[in-house]
Amino acid sequence: MTDNEKTNVGEEEEIQNPDEEINETDSELHKIMYGGEYSEYGEDLGAGEEEEPPKMKLSTFGKTKKADTEKKTKTESSKKITLIIVISAVIAAAVLLVAIFAPGWFKTTVEQPPELYYDEALSGSKRVLMFGQIPREQIQSIEVHNSYGDYTAYYNAEHGAFCFLGLEGTPYNEELFSQLVVAAGFPIISDRFLPGEERAPLEDYGLGENDDKAYYIITTRKTDDNPAKSYKIYIGKPSLTEKYYYCMVDGRDIVYILEQSIKDTLLADVKSLLTPILTYPIEDNSYLTNISHIIILKNGELFARIGYQDAEANVPGVEQYGVTVPYVVTQPVEYDASTQKMTSLLGQIVNMTGSELLEYNIYDVVKLKDENGDPVLNEKGEEEYDYVMKPEIAEKYGLAKPAHDVYYTYRSKTEGDMDVMVSISEKQHGEDGSEYYYVASMLFDTIARMEASSLSFLDWPLMDYLDKPVFSVNIDKVSRIKIETADKAYDFELTGTGDDLVAVESANGRTVFKGDDKEVGTNHGIRNFRKFYQTILSVNREDFVEEPADSERALLLTLEVTFRDKSVRTYKFYSYSERRCFMTINDKGEFYVLRSMIRKLVSDADKLLSYVAVDPNADN
Repeated sequence: MTDNEKTNVGEEEEIQNPDEEINETDSELHKIMYGGEYSEYGEDLGAGEEEEPPKMKLSTFGKTKKADTEKKTKTESSKKITLIIVISAVIAAAVLLVAIFAPGWFKTTVEQPPELYYDEALSGSKRVLMFGQIPREQIQSIEVHNSYGDYTAYYNAEHGAFCFLGLEGTPYNEELFSQLVVAAGFPIISDRFLPGEERAPLEDYGLGENDDKAYYIITTRKTDDNPAKSYKIYIGKPSLTEKYYYCMVDGRDIVYILEQSIKDTLLADVKSLLTPILTYPIEDNSYLTNISHIIILKNGELFARIGYQDAEANVPGVEQYGVTVPYVVTQPVEYDASTQKMTSLLGQIVNMTGSELLEYNIYDVVKLKDENGDPVLNEKGEEEYDYVMKPEIAEKYGLAKPAHDVYYTYRSKTEGDMDVMVSISEKQHGEDGSEYYYVASMLFDTIARMEASSLSFLDWPLMDYLDKPVFSVNIDKVSRIKIETADKAYDFELTGTGDDLVAVESANGRTVFKGDDKEVGTNHGIRNFRKFYQTILSVNREDFVEEPADSERALLLTLEVTFRDKSVRTYKFYSYSERRCFMTINDKGEFYVLRSMIRKLVSDADKLLSYVAVDPNADN
């Protein structure tokens, strides 16, 4: 290769791809003038008008074409800059025209607050209120008149809480009451018709002079700095959606559209606000031991009287009898009350809450007078009063002669003894198959509907109130057990308690049962005796039975139990039929027991004395 050829080849290598240099220059220009997102439009905005010379020309006239290329690049850049200046000038002219002919486009719009009239106010969101918000802590009373009647909720300073006038003791739904406070004290509106504006006659809004309008009066509390203030608001017809209501404030000629929903508060029956609790509410389990006595009447006649077994009736220093709920039925029979049934009964009567409140203010207070027409006085010389249900209400709910009456006394630690009474109608049957009662509460002066499932004790026979075992007394309360039949006798004396309990059978040679049965098969420890005691506890009353004549009785077995408080119970079992025995307790009897239990009692006594393991659950 000649030197001239080498030179030409070098020059060819130097300029064989001149676009690389141009593109690099264009790339920087694009970045400066257009940025990355517009770089794809470079060919349209600049040069590109001349065709690229063929490769052959570049090889032959290398230096000359390089100079032409540099000139071309400057020309293209100049055109692009010129185009940008022109576009900028057009935009500037457009902005100037807008500024001259539409200056409002460059101003920030500030919404002016609406004009207020009388005692109107603005909420925090600049909405109009018929009057300034009255928070709960500033409300003295809310008096309501609507289609259901009148009621007044007021703040009772003595109790530090809101009450309903005439229903001071009646509890209410706190959530619904809070909604009432907001509806009455935060009257935000969606629109108003001002005086002089075109509007329909007031009658069209239900606010005419002769319209039977609902209204409420809200009064603030008086303080040292501010006197009490009241607003009376008339409520007219609802809007088409019944979400808003037309209203007027007494003394103003403005029709407001009240935005707050008032259908379920200011226009509702007060009964929907009150909670249909019928007996004194007890939150803990103290009712299991703090109800001193219960009386249940059926059709005005005594059905059952149940008393609490006080601690004073037991031996000093020893816990109460071993029943979980220490109650006894005292009338018409006298037996231990069923633990299971008493727990259920107490739970039902202290938690009487209706499913619907039906009436309130149901009792009239009348003075009691004696046969001479003179007032009856109490021990303090004060006139005695009584509560008499209003005749029309008693007739309406079948309570003129209640099917059931329940009385009890709750010994409250804070309120003292509280007498509670409810009267209950016959069971009602709804068209939908539901069963319920009407229950009147003297404590809360109300009548409510209660589902029958919540008062199941009203269907119990007397037998269900009684403890089925002959007795259910802890063995540590017993000092002596004697069993006698026509040809056998057993006499056990008990001393000690707990692990130190000792039983001695003296009628058959002073057999002693104490300690633990450590040796298999001995069965002479106190454990086997406790098994025998369980057999005694398993003797159950089965049902009431007519008492047989003395001539028809044949004594089968006598069980005499002496307690450590020196009291004695004597149980006698007489032949009554092939399967049953008539039983008496202290010579009084209404029940029968199964003869098989009497036979097992004797059989287990024999096993005990023979050191044979006793199984109280076995049939014999």
